[in-house]
Amino acid sequence: MRLAIIGDLHFFDHQLVQGNEELLLAKERFYENFLEIFFEMEADVHISLGDLTHMGLEEEFEHVYRHIRNSGVSFRHILGNHDAYELPKSKIQSLMDHPLNDVLETEDALFVFVDSTREMDPQDYSGHFKADQLDWLETQMHASPSKPIFVFAHHPLYNTTATSTDEKMHMDLAIDMRAILRQRQGTGFYFNDHNHVHSIAREEQWSFIQTAACMCHPSIRLVEIDKSEVRTRVVAVEDREIVEAARILYDKLPQYHRPLQAQGQEADRDQIMLL
Repeated sequence: MRLAIIGDLHFFDHQLVQGNEELLLAKERFYENFLEIFFEMEADVHISLGDLTHMGLEEEFEHVYRHIRNSGVSFRHILGNHDAYELPKSKIQSLMDHPLNDVLETEDALFVFVDSTREMDPQDYSGHFKADQLDWLETQMHASPSKPIFVFAHHPLYNTTATSTDEKMHMDLAIDMRAILRQRQGTGFYFNDHNHVHSIAREEQWSFIQTAACMCHPSIRLVEIDKSEVRTRVVAVEDREIVEAARILYDKLPQYHRPLQAQGQEADRDQIMLL
């Protein structure tokens, strides 16, 4: 089975940069071309790890979901904090094609997609789960115990992947996610973005795999799963027009997190992990 994954697309409506011709042109050159490459990647499921939109506006969701639906791919989108800034989650749910918290089970694995965002709270962009979500996650830790489990959320656990100890760049410390994850007897993989940097860390039976933001390092993470191992590699997008447009957006887009060394080390991009 193959997954194609992107982090932090930050698709924005033209009103955000009205009158700024440089940013409007960069937007036109980057998003449609990047999404075309992403959707042409051969995969069983295409996944966005959150912040699919930049301001969480209805227009942003509608525009980017037109691209998704026209592509015909099987798609999963986990909410990021930017996605949840402007609209109540009931409204966001109506704009999407699947539940905010969802499970997909195949012959080979259990895939759990969970919403780690706060609702309409732009001041606190750290991760958070409600009590019913924690109960639901705990239930998934005991489901299909013979299969590896893959958890997808926007926020990393504290002190796992790169910059996950920075303020608000991790799950709420009041939530003991490790206690929940440890209930899984077999191998687990936790995928996130939020911090805009490629990074892979390992702790006990869990691998934590963080994918960089599309503008910070234009690339797509591929994950291939078979009976004995999980292989992940990052495919860099090398189209000159896309890369240059991404650089302009990265430098000048308002309210955008700009990390250093988004590409990480080679081991943060490409690894083989045994099941």
